[in-house]
Amino acid sequence: MRTHTYITLSLLIAGTLMTSGCNSAPPAAAKEIQTERTKDFAISLMSEKGELAMGQNRFIVVFRSTSNNQPVDAGTVTVGSSMAMPGMAPMTAPIEVEPAGSPGQYAAKGDFAMSGAWKFEVRWDGPAGKGVATFNTNVR
Repeated sequence: MRTHTYITLSLLIAGTLMTSGCNSAPPAAAKEIQTERTKDFAISLMSEKGELAMGQNRFIVVFRSTSNNQPVDAGTVTVGSSMAMPGMAPMTAPIEVEPAGSPGQYAAKGDFAMSGAWKFEVRWDGPAGKGVATFNTNVR
């Protein structure tokens, strides 16, 4: 009986992990932090809580076409972040970005040492062209 329970539990976990990355839309729990528009794209920062907080964060960068609201493959995506520090060099937080497994979605994670006003630069270079969008948002 015990072996059967372990097998059932293992299959449930494996099924959850396999289907969690197969959605073409942001996870249902993802809420918009901020959206910036360029000529061709609406680029959104999204997270589970709809905000970024001091410390370790995971969030999603979503690219959609402004003409038809469909996901867009942005190719290589990078995110830079900085916080102005009066009288000092800006504080930065490295952001790791990788494709999230769905078209137009990129998983990001970063560790913010302080709360306050942060500037984010999202850069892309891919099949739909290249560009940059700037976000000014608060880290709580």
